[in-house]
Amino acid sequence: MFLCNWDEGRRSQRGPENRDDGAYNSQVKIQFAFIILSAALCPLIQAQSVTVTADAWPDESISRTYMALDADCRDLVSKHGDPKQTVAACKKVADEADKFAPQSHYITRRGAYVFYTTALIQAKKYQDAVTSGDKAVSVVLLGHDDSSGSSAAYGVRGQAKAFAGDLVGADVDLEKAETFERNALIGPAGQDLKVPYSRTLKGLLAFHAQVLAAMGKRDAAGIKLEEANKL
Repeated sequence: MFLCNWDEGRRSQRGPENRDDGAYNSQVKIQFAFIILSAALCPLIQAQSVTVTADAWPDESISRTYMALDADCRDLVSKHGDPKQTVAACKKVADEADKFAPQSHYITRRGAYVFYTTALIQAKKYQDAVTSGDKAVSVVLLGHDDSSGSSAAYGVRGQAKAFAGDLVGADVDLEKAETFERNALIGPAGQDLKVPYSRTLKGLLAFHAQVLAAMGKRDAAGIKLEEANKL
């Protein structure tokens, strides 16, 4: 069962805000790919303990009510609470984030959508998770997030796509997530947050390796695991 954690940590408040279809076209082999992913998922996510180094509530105009809703969602996600309860709690936050103007509250909105996506994945609502992941990525594309936050958006959508059956899309998103996380490691915050950033990257690489193996790209999967083992 996918009830592993995608936890979002916090950054210092001083900071700124090919396709390879091959033999895997058939539904039977896609289902087999799911089995491969599901069998290894929990240990991989446990190993990655994905940490997004972004402020929980970085925007000055965030209300205490919103903060309380957000904290409840994050707590349930991190504790792997009842999936229905977790989805309901995180949906409240995502719905509130929808009310913010499109050109405002960038990190707050991205964070809300990342956690809602994670809750949906835990509840095995994979298509809904992809839709929520799309919203997280759309905020990142506005260009106001940091590398670690951007990695979170692409990484969680990549997971959702993998479980929804879009292994090619998952491959693309996970590659982007890894690139952002590498940039975070060499960025200004990378010195102080080397351990959580490295742990996040390691987990992304390990999960990506499973996706690549399910696609039949075993050499590429081996490269990902080799990099992960060096972290």
